[in-house]
Amino acid sequence: MDGLPNPLRGEAACQIGDTDLVLVVEFGRLATLCEVAGCDTMDLLYTRLIGFHPKTVMAAIRVLTIHPDGDKSAREQAHKAISELSGADETAFRKAITAALTGHINAGKVQRGEADHIGQLEKAVEKSQSGNVQSPS
Repeated sequence: MDGLPNPLRGEAACQIGDTDLVLVVEFGRLATLCEVAGCDTMDLLYTRLIGFHPKTVMAAIRVLTIHPDGDKSAREQAHKAISELSGADETAFRKAITAALTGHINAGKVQRGEADHIGQLEKAVEKSQSGNVQSPS
């Protein structure tokens, strides 16, 4: 894949089988994904994505994949990834879709002048764990 994914745009790299792709979360794409996956609510969509629901994951790969060479290349790459998709890809997909969703949500908050609570929480957790020793119990 040419270039690095832009997390501020809701993009995240994902490897499915031997195929590297970039998934992007944009509201219009989420609306399309809801329709294709048969989800009536965003909560249901998120649950299915994070839960690695097969139909929803395949639809997400098709709808959310982008490519610098355009839609035709993105579609070809998505179809290749879908043909290679297996349960072994669950961790990689879950990590990528979480990063893309978080980037999308945080970008929206920044545009509205809202605080990045997720980022602040992650920084606080990192700091609090750095000096902790494991309990003997």
